[in-house]
Order: sequence, then C-alpha cells, then structure tokens
Amino acid sequence: MKLENKTILIFAAHQDDETIGCGGSIRKWAFAGCDTHVCFMTDGSTGVEQGKEVKDIVDTRMLEAKRAANILGVTTVQSLSLECQKISNKKANFHKVIKVIRQVKPNIVITHNQLCKHRDHKRTSALVEEACWKAQENILEDLGPVHTIDDLWTFEILDPHPNPDIVVDITDTYEWKEAAMEEYFSQHGILNDIMGYIDGISKVRGYAIGVQRGEAFTRIGRMPIKL
Repeated sequence: MKLENKTILIFAAHQDDETIGCGGSIRKWAFAGCDTHVCFMTDGSTGVEQGKEVKDIVDTRMLEAKRAANILGVTTVQSLSLECQKISNKKANFHKVIKVIRQVKPNIVITHNQLCKHRDHKRTSALVEEACWKAQENILEDLGPVHTIDDLWTFEILDPHPNPDIVVDITDTYEWKEAAMEEYFSQHGILNDIMGYIDGISKVRGYAIGVQRGEAFTRIGRMPIKL
C-alpha cells in the first residue's frame, strides 16, 4: 500500500506522540505529496521533569511541536488544549474531534491504540474512533459537512502492537524522525532514553518486513476496505 497525494490526519494526545509514533512515516508521506495534519488533544501541561520547574511549559511544548512539524513536513498543527491527564469522553470533546475531522477531510486518520497504559492515550483512541464514525452521519450540521474517511489506523508509543497490520519502511526518513524528536528537549529527561527506544523499535519493525527501519500500525477502521 502506497500513500500518495492523500490527506492524513493524526490525533496525538501530547506534543511528541506524533513523532514517536509515526514521525518517519509523516516525512515519507510528505515526500510523496501527502498533506499531513496534526491535532494535539491536550495542552501538555504536566510534561515537567520531576524536581524541575519549567515556566510556560504549555507554550514551550507547542513551540517544540511546531519545530518538529517543520522538520517532518507537516501541513498544519493545532491543539484542542484539553487539560493534560484529564481527557474525558464527554460531548464537548467528542464534538471538537468531529469538527476537526470534517474540517480537514482526511483520507486516513491515525491515532493512539487502546493498549496504551496512559489514560490520555486510551481516551484519545476511543474518542477518535467514535468521532470518525459519527463524522460521516448526517447530524450535527454546525460541526461542518459530513465526511467519510477511508481508514483508521493506530500507531504505537511505549506499548507496542502485538500484531501490527501495517509496517511502513522509514529507512530513508528515519533521520528526520530522530531530528524531530531532538526538538522535544523539554521531554528528554522525562522519557528515559527515548532516542534509544525509537532507534530500537524502528529496527525491530524494519526487520519484520526485511528493511532497516520501520513504523508499525494497526487498523481499527469500522468499514472494510474497497478494492
């Protein structure tokens, strides 16, 4: 499967999840003419290293995210600015996600998988999955014209997929993923040896498809793919 000239929308709970989960793929898709949009769910306000005081962490993390996005070739970046660690599946948040889907009109939506231990990741996954379904229904006209996506994928952060459906070859774009992750300087002390982790998991995923580096995804689309 090749993604060329498609529109891809990524919902990430926190500023850096998009890079850890699919940074190499984002860069590859940008080179293939895709428009890739990133929507962060939270403000990232709890991402402070223990024992340290960081002023303006919310602004800092969004600046880091924008610098990372420039490296990866992301088309647009936005944030719903929900309170970090407190994402809830309530109507207001559900409607916000539907509105983004209808505005961007993506072919593919990518988000977290529900195997993640982090509550923000699990709740983001549940919200996005349901919103993708509802975005195609002729309801809630104030949120924009209805839109039907082609497929819904999940990436992996620190809880790997047991049986991924898709592995993208990122051998030629891994250096961009690494460079983008370096921009998240505020998080390096929190995510212990994150650079070593993304190096290792990319090699494991690449090995599965006979290449040097890869990124894994699982499909959770509710509709079958038409061939």
